[in-house]
Parts: sequence; C-alpha cells; structure tokens
Amino acid sequence: MNMEVVLEAFLYLIEMKFILLLLSALGAIIFFIQAGKNKSKFGINLKRVYCPVCGTKQPVIRIPKNLDQTMFGGTTCPKCEAHLDKYGRIIS
Repeated sequence: MNMEVVLEAFLYLIEMKFILLLLSALGAIIFFIQAGKNKSKFGINLKRVYCPVCGTKQPVIRIPKNLDQTMFGGTTCPKCEAHLDKYGRIIS
C-alpha cells in the first residue's frame, strides 16, 4: 500500500513539472511575439530588410561587425556602410 502512495505522489510531481514547463514555454513564446510586434531588441524579425539610406536589400546570412549586432541582430549595409538593427532602422 505504501508503494502505491509513493508512486502516485511521484507521478503527480512529474505531471506538475510538465505543466510548469508548458506554461514557461508558452510565456516565452508570448514574450518574443510581443517583443517582435513592438520592434524591441529582443524580438524576432523574419522579414527581409532594406537599407533606408541606399535601398539595398540586405543579405539573408549576415556577418555581424560588432557585439551589439552579434547579440541582438542587425547588419552593416555592404553598399553605404550604414549600421542597421534587425528591423532595418539606422543605429546611431
């Protein structure tokens, strides 16, 4: 009888961990979708970016030139050397 109680408690804990994992994953997905809509540096942009200075389409595979571009996305225009964020806005 004690073994059944222990097994039931163990299965309950596994179920609760799974629910917490699902809720955490859902919260992360909602966070990144909202950050993308607000165009924050934590968002994800899957659209092609054009340089606002010269109108050049930026490459899909980018080579970051500095730490900020490496961590948060962005690129440097190969034609006019303008620094752009991941949404195509000029970075000062």
